[in-house]
Amino acid sequence: MHLELFETPDGLKAILELDAKETKWWRAEIGKIRKQTIPPPTVAVERFFEQSVDHKHRKIQPHEISDFIAEVRTSVWAKFIEYEVSFFSEAIGVLLENREAPKTILQSILTTEIVDSMSDSHDTEGLRAAINDIFKDYSGRIFPYFYELSKSQTNSRRARAGSEFEAIIDQIMKRLEIPYDSQSQLGQKTFDKKGLGKKVDGVIPSMDAFNANRSRCIIATMKTTIRERWQEVVEELNRTNIPSIHLLTLDETITENTLSIMKNHNITLVTYSHVKSQFPSFTNVMSFETFFGEEIPHTLDWWSRNQLT
Repeated sequence: MHLELFETPDGLKAILELDAKETKWWRAEIGKIRKQTIPPPTVAVERFFEQSVDHKHRKIQPHEISDFIAEVRTSVWAKFIEYEVSFFSEAIGVLLENREAPKTILQSILTTEIVDSMSDSHDTEGLRAAINDIFKDYSGRIFPYFYELSKSQTNSRRARAGSEFEAIIDQIMKRLEIPYDSQSQLGQKTFDKKGLGKKVDGVIPSMDAFNANRSRCIIATMKTTIRERWQEVVEELNRTNIPSIHLLTLDETITENTLSIMKNHNITLVTYSHVKSQFPSFTNVMSFETFFGEEIPHTLDWWSRNQLT
């Protein structure tokens, strides 16, 4: 292991940057520890439903679905933060156990005099201040390791938010007994064969129904935030010749301009009820309540009457 070290004015060493080999090792360890300490979004969401819905014999009410989705997200995220604390602690522990430079730097900061003074100290505030100084000093001296760890956590959170939302919708579909083929269940290859790309997350009532009459199916995609990424959905519509699509989102910063453009491309936005209420004149935005309580039942009724499912 080679690390670029430099000496600070106080005579102690600090790590300037990690070389390619050390970066590769640290990233691999971070990924390994994350898998060991943080359950995947699908597992975390399923646990919530098992404990808070199935175990308590709680029924999901379509007319209260916006509040329910918000509750699931809040609860699952709070649990994720607990897991992340454990993950961070484990990662730092692995670093100190396996890398000589971070261990040596810590030992150079924790001199015998400092340790003895802390052990003999009866001054609680003074002890806290000393620990605070040690932590600040040490974290600064091994900053490149913390930087890689921080980047990994940021990227993981972004990816997790989308997967978590998809998992919540999947579980709602399951509990409400809605026939639904999702890409996570069937795999992207199956969707590709049917002319659907990776931007489509699911089909109601099924892929077979889509083959029989795609205009009578609900094609769903999900994005936690809209921003400019909703234009990917437009590209998907144009490429796959899907007549229309329902875009489910948790974004609360929707604009009239965005809705107008979406309408021109046959995109119906599905969102929280309080967001929908801000746009009463727009017919291409509906609440989760309308989607699960009216739109889906209407579609399933058509398929039932035509005996094609």
